[in-house]
Amino acid sequence: MPESASFDPRTDNPSNCFGCAQHNPIGLRLLFDADGDGYSTRFTLGSDYESFPGVIHGGIVATILDETLAQAVYRAGWISAFTTGLRVRYGKPMETGVEYTARAEITRRDEHAVRASGELLHGRDLVAAADGTFRLLTEQVLTEQGRHLPSRLITALRTANQPANQGE
Repeated sequence: MPESASFDPRTDNPSNCFGCAQHNPIGLRLLFDADGDGYSTRFTLGSDYESFPGVIHGGIVATILDETLAQAVYRAGWISAFTTGLRVRYGKPMETGVEYTARAEITRRDEHAVRASGELLHGRDLVAAADGTFRLLTEQVLTEQGRHLPSRLITALRTANQPANQGE
């Protein structure tokens, strides 16, 4: 991963993240943009993500919302985080071949954790909504807990959290 101000979190993702890595051949490849006080993504999914014919699997819906919340958390402070809680409420089925928008924003933040909420929409129709809690992976946390995590992960997190990478 580049360690300069030219880092672009939209495309320079060294992970194989199912939600946002652009090089993951089976992933969702979601791209996020600033959207008012939050971040959003627009996408259309095909039959590879179905549960029943024409309907996207509910676990994929939850994944999209989790990724959208996580992106809002990361981009709000440029600190990586992991999900510690996720509550998803489903309103109606998500269909294949239809464009959707997922959007999330921060609702609360302290030095250790961030809460975010988001929604998945088809036009103005609510498909699903989620609230999540995220533990910030600050340098202090990485130093204290690093022995419990793979060294490659620690290196990637420290690179992603570098102040030189801030901004869009």
